[in-house]
Amino acid sequence: MNIFEEGSPFQRFLNKVADLLILNLVTLVMCVPIITIGAALTAMHYVLLKMVRGEEGYIVKSFFRSFKREFGQATILWILFVALGALMASNMVLVLEGTGHYPIWLPSSILVAAVLELIIMIYTFALLSRFDNSVYHTLLNAVTLTFSELPRSLAMAVITLTPAIAFLTTTVLLPLLVLFGLSVPGYACAMVYDPIFRKIEKQAWEDENAEDAED
Repeated sequence: MNIFEEGSPFQRFLNKVADLLILNLVTLVMCVPIITIGAALTAMHYVLLKMVRGEEGYIVKSFFRSFKREFGQATILWILFVALGALMASNMVLVLEGTGHYPIWLPSSILVAAVLELIIMIYTFALLSRFDNSVYHTLLNAVTLTFSELPRSLAMAVITLTPAIAFLTTTVLLPLLVLFGLSVPGYACAMVYDPIFRKIEKQAWEDENAEDAED
């Protein structure tokens, strides 16, 4: 088989790379206003989960469909995450500058809290992209999944942080950050949380059928 034939594994791989490139660039552009980052990440996860499940269609069209639909809730959640992150960052600055007497374990606690916030944020925007729920319940479900699915949660933290640290320490990788820094780690995370979401969807379907049967 010619590796360049339509439908060949190599051709499918190239198509996937192209889709991830397009998705990454669109997400970056929509993150520029800063206030829209939550909606952009939600839309990115919407497309990524479809890609993982082999349901992808038009990348840009799907992205903006989710972006518009979830903009309000995603923006509220993003503001909450930014506020919490700013609080932790200010506390870390105070500790590092040594302007007060702080216990030695405090910096480590702040770092652990920051990683937990990252994991919760990934779950939050992924859940928002897939399930209709209130801001409160979306956040509550994200926190619950973070601890109930701890191995997968830690895997997503490693997947997300490893490339970010590598990009920060090696500037030569900056072009890759621009081209794939969001979509590729996000795609790997979607592969991790997809089985969780499938269980949730199956349970919701079973509950709905049980209610219909009772009626």
